[in-house]
Amino acid sequence: MSVNITSKPWILALFIRDDGERFVLGKGAYEFKESQQHFVANNFVNDVVDVQGNDGQLLAGQVRRASAQPFDGYVGDFGVTKEQTEIYRRQFFSFFQKNHFYTVVYIFENGDAIKRQRGYITDAPEVKEIDQKSPEYHVALNFEDVNYYPYAEDAEGEEIMADSVDVNVSGTGSGGLIWDSIGIVWDALGATWEVGTSSVTTIINNGIADVYPIWRVGAGAENPQIENLTTGTTLTYQGNVVAGQELVVDSNAQTAKLSGLSVIGNISGQWIRLAPGVNRLVFRSGGTIQKSTVEWSEVVG
Repeated sequence: MSVNITSKPWILALFIRDDGERFVLGKGAYEFKESQQHFVANNFVNDVVDVQGNDGQLLAGQVRRASAQPFDGYVGDFGVTKEQTEIYRRQFFSFFQKNHFYTVVYIFENGDAIKRQRGYITDAPEVKEIDQKSPEYHVALNFEDVNYYPYAEDAEGEEIMADSVDVNVSGTGSGGLIWDSIGIVWDALGATWEVGTSSVTTIINNGIADVYPIWRVGAGAENPQIENLTTGTTLTYQGNVVAGQELVVDSNAQTAKLSGLSVIGNISGQWIRLAPGVNRLVFRSGGTIQKSTVEWSEVVG
């Protein structure tokens, strides 16, 4: 008995470069091949020693690492002139450059989307048979972060994180349990957090792996600091945030910007990490600020 199954290009891939430039593969001038495999399995590497046994002997621990993800298709089609195909070819090469990180957003037929982040080029962009119509293209990326996350964006193309919580400044904590209505949409279990006493904010990461959140600090802050008591990570910004400014620290992208301008030199400590399960956060700051905001999306695979 034989089974006749034909792979179809049912996914669009939106590439977002670290300088904000965007490029779409999978439709129009850059159709995927029907044989395109969009999700290459991660590798498990066993040569990293990170576990100690009961007898004191070091054991080899498994570490998940991403395999290179190829993207293959056709530039233009047979109804496009060679001149137009050459324009498409140059745009392809212009976008996929070394020394950049890429976020890849996979968009499904029903409009749902997931992303992989901190991708870098492993196979240089290539377009074969440039003297013919509809030549083949190829590029491949590897990822420093092997996980998948839910993805959504607003009308301006800015990413909307699935979960967000306000962390009160030390000394102003209050009790109460809150259900994350956004999390109900994007997370299988939803996310809850508790604004605890003693200025500790307790949040729950329902995902399967650590996540590195975005920390937003508004006007009125003086030398703000965020600490996760659970993971033992503390991050500090040396400086003030005045009226009309916002400090945005992205622990995943490892960037710090004050109203869009890099202030990475003013950051000290460790990038904030949220472990699966309960995390206890403390926000400290001088000035008049009362709270800052932590945003994240949980790992979905």
